[in-house]
Amino acid sequence: MHIEVLVDVKTALGEGPLWDIDQQRLYFLDIPTGTVFRCTADGRELRAWDLPGKVGSMAIRKDGKGAIVALETGFAALDFRTGDVTPISDPEPDLPTTRLNDGKVDRRGRFLAGSMDMTEKAPLGSLYRLDPDFKVTKLETGIVISNGPCWSPDDRTFYFHDSTAGEIR
Repeated sequence: MHIEVLVDVKTALGEGPLWDIDQQRLYFLDIPTGTVFRCTADGRELRAWDLPGKVGSMAIRKDGKGAIVALETGFAALDFRTGDVTPISDPEPDLPTTRLNDGKVDRRGRFLAGSMDMTEKAPLGSLYRLDPDFKVTKLETGIVISNGPCWSPDDRTFYFHDSTAGEIR
């Protein structure tokens, strides 16, 4: 296997690579700086958007003109053209030491994202589902760091990892 640097942007914590088939673009995040990056498959046409706070994950919107982002202050919509960030919902306004973290979209267009305790010690996090109509539903609690969401091939079972607890649920 040969590994090479695609884009040398020196992220503090680069994560969340996401390939957009329609746009033929790679998106990735710098979590602590709250930056979303986009480039072509060969690393050209680099573009970046600065968000208002840490970003844990994102989902491309169906129209390709923006994304839903999971921030430390909740779910928000990012407009790729203007860079505007519009808050949708903060599911944990009473928990100042948590933030949204890893998330993915299911086949029905629902964005599942979990939260985490920023001290990485207490089970203060939860798992949320953001529906296409922006309704938020809490699905699970007692999580320290929610990571790695995915579905079984038949789409009947959802899995995620609590990194600190070392559990796959």
